[in-house]
Amino acid sequence: MYRIAICDDNVEQTGITETVILKFFSTIDKEVQVDVFFKPKTLLKTMSNSRTGYQIIFLDIEMQEMNGIEVARRLRELEKDFLLVFITGYDNYMLESFEVLPFRYVLKPIDSEKLEPILQQIMIELEHHMQYLFYKVGKKHCQLRIRDIVVISSELGRKVRVDLVDKRDAQFYFKLKKLLKLLPNSHFFQINRGIIINMNYITGIIGDQITLENGMTVYISRGNRKKFKQAYTEFSERSMGI
Repeated sequence: MYRIAICDDNVEQTGITETVILKFFSTIDKEVQVDVFFKPKTLLKTMSNSRTGYQIIFLDIEMQEMNGIEVARRLRELEKDFLLVFITGYDNYMLESFEVLPFRYVLKPIDSEKLEPILQQIMIELEHHMQYLFYKVGKKHCQLRIRDIVVISSELGRKVRVDLVDKRDAQFYFKLKKLLKLLPNSHFFQINRGIIINMNYITGIIGDQITLENGMTVYISRGNRKKFKQAYTEFSERSMGI
């Protein structure tokens, strides 16, 4: 079940947001629980007293009781692993709100035409967040959270090395081609015969050279340049909500 919180002091607008969300999840046949908060301090108290498990929080920026960006700062101190969608009547908050890592912005007045594309993008992102890669080292069963993978490389046939965002790595036997099929193609791309990258951790591209967040530099093969360019363009557009 997906858990969503809406925090907005506009009762009418909140009702519309909740209705669109419930209809969307019904359409894709997924269970969802939506909790509504008209006061940000109530949301903060709820999340400070117990682990709510919210995967998505819709938060109005312009509330009378408290500024939504300040609320977001406090929420991030309590829990970091949720997707934040700001509800706003203006687009001039984007720079100020960057530090609290918003996933998307939705402009008022909210309707299904504005919100449904964001919900579709959220589902793609949550699919990536929730998945694990399972493998064996000898007789030991292990797992890695897929979203933590920066790059996967293979130089010795079936043996692969997985570098993670926290600087750890894992090495085990697995065919790279088979491994690619287990990863969401919305985020992962095989740039050459021996390397798969997570496009979420790209920090720079110059020609056929890609720099990753862990400082590693990898190269796109000539045959993959066109496909990679298209895949990365689509990934970037989704990330920016285009």
